Amino acid sequence: MRTRTSSRICGQADDRPRSMLTRFAGACAIALAASTACGSGGSSSGSAPGVTDTEIKVAIIVPKTGPAAPTFDGFEQGARARFEEANATGGVHGRKIKVVVLDDQGDGAQQVVAARNAVQSEKVFGIVSASRVDTMFAYLKQNNVPVTGYPGQPPYALDRNVFGAYGAFAMNLAQTAYAQALKERGVTKAAVFSHNSPGAMNSARAFIQSAKQVGLPVAMRQFDIPLGSFDATAIAVRMKQLGIDGIYLPLLTQSNVSIMQAARQQGVKLKASYITYDPSAIPQGGKALEGVLSAPSGTVPLELDNDAVKQYKAAMAKYAPGFPAADNLFTAVGWLSADLFLHGLDLAGKSPTRQAFIDKLRQESNYTGRGLLVQPVSFRPGITPNGDPVKCVWLEQVEDGKYVPDDDKVCGELIKVQQ
Repeated sequence: MRTRTSSRICGQADDRPRSMLTRFAGACAIALAASTACGSGGSSSGSAPGVTDTEIKVAIIVPKTGPAAPTFDGFEQGARARFEEANATGGVHGRKIKVVVLDDQGDGAQQVVAARNAVQSEKVFGIVSASRVDTMFAYLKQNNVPVTGYPGQPPYALDRNVFGAYGAFAMNLAQTAYAQALKERGVTKAAVFSHNSPGAMNSARAFIQSAKQVGLPVAMRQFDIPLGSFDATAIAVRMKQLGIDGIYLPLLTQSNVSIMQAARQQGVKLKASYITYDPSAIPQGGKALEGVLSAPSGTVPLELDNDAVKQYKAAMAKYAPGFPAADNLFTAVGWLSADLFLHGLDLAGKSPTRQAFIDKLRQESNYTGRGLLVQPVSFRPGITPNGDPVKCVWLEQVEDGKYVPDDDKVCGELIKVQQ
């Protein structure tokens, strides 16, 4: 006697024999691939997940809570503003962008939860993201989900579906511009600090290699700096004992402030230091940040008075009213990440699919971010499978409590980092 199984075929209960169910399930799978017959079709155009006749659904994944949240503050607002600007002019090929925001808390496990929620529950077309962790990318690669965002982790160099807002992740590569800048300002003994995270550690190791290239000794290094504010007295005492006169800090904002304030309190005589660009850090750090160097991530200085910066700030004022930090590091990165996503959608055409988005954008060789990027970006395979990392930076120095840009950008060499 054949076993009967209660199941559902195309959403309806069925009590037919298992052998018949198998045949029906196969037929339904074919039907699903061809149309939206299995389930509620609604207004879906059927071209890709998250796409209807009138809108395209995109997730923003970013730390909104947790220690990393202050550093990535502004990313969501920048991305939203760029999407709103696009929507105000009709969207992309007649479809407007619908945004959902998910908090990864800067935590690896939570980022995977956020990504699965975006793809499985929210059914988004793609993702715009910035974070200190990179645990979601294997899942997104497996599902061929397009991602644009802050290129701070290896997937921005390796995964074909992932695109950095200002170029590829500098995986095992170092640009010499930062080390050269410290040396030219008289630094003779540098200290390098990092969080225990892929992006920060890569930046720290890259600086150490580039410092060796330009002849700048690194006399102190520590790769387990706490996330957020902490008591950095012991670190500062050690710097003073070693005669450190320059620091490289690719850290979260509050961690940078903690080290710089402790160095000042302990009387460490610094000739030059580099910290992660963040205008909000200046009032937090006060006098301890006077003279430090920074550079926006991949962009021209937002203190410039050129057309690209004016247009960006005007749009932020219009579409993100009440959010004053248009010159925040990650506000601009969020804006550019959304702009790049819109560019990929435009290239994908009137009936966009995830594959078309990825294939077309991977052929782009002259993306400029509407003039905000410090150098044009190619996403074609180059030094990394996803193109070349940025090698130019536009340095700024804190003077009288505000950033003052150098006269022009500087471009260093890209060199291999020894592991």
